Amino acid sequence: MSQKVQRNAPCPCGSGKKYKKCCMPKVREQSIHRADQREGIQQALSWINQHYRPQIDQWVEDVWLKNISVIQRQGIATADPQIRTIHDVNLLELLVAEGRFSEIESEATPLQLILNAETVNLDGVQRGYLEQLLHRPLRLYQVMECSPSESFTVEDCFSHESFLIEDKWGSRMFDPGDTVGLRMMETGSGWETSGAIYHIPTEHVDELKKRLQENETNFSIALAEFWLALVAAHV
Repeated sequence: MSQKVQRNAPCPCGSGKKYKKCCMPKVREQSIHRADQREGIQQALSWINQHYRPQIDQWVEDVWLKNISVIQRQGIATADPQIRTIHDVNLLELLVAEGRFSEIESEATPLQLILNAETVNLDGVQRGYLEQLLHRPLRLYQVMECSPSESFTVEDCFSHESFLIEDKWGSRMFDPGDTVGLRMMETGSGWETSGAIYHIPTEHVDELKKRLQENETNFSIALAEFWLALVAAHV
């Protein structure tokens, strides 16, 4: 486990300067920037939940749980509370990023509704972050390297593009060799994930890859359904 760098200690980047005179301001700025983005996401999710709860419930039935049986739904409902929390985050992330309310003719996507709502007070950074969801697909990655409490590196399982994510929390969740579904988001300080996490046990990875190759036009839903089946089986 990495130790917190003290203000007057040599900077770990190797510059020879004290940490407070080198990378500390950058790290602090990154932390503030990410907190601002997350506050915007929370505002957006709170607003869409408050104003479109019936439509969300319908989307869950028509899309999220479309091919999930009654028995599987019971399995999801009785999953470990921590897994249930991840489930709820994944659901809302996919809804906002790629969802569509079929009964609303105009501005039919939740993201469009959020961005056009005058009562959602998003600043420019928060708005830009949410707009990225239109262009950042959910993909399957393998964790290549991991420095707990610092960062981790992942590689796309199909394109082999790699990303370094500086994330204290996320870096404590993964081990090298893990396979996980993530959505990459670009920020002023580098890459981070959108919050969705679809952790796939090693023994199920090959089956999932085959299924995703067969469902390239519906990649996100295929990944979510596969993961939901694992959650339902308490894998």
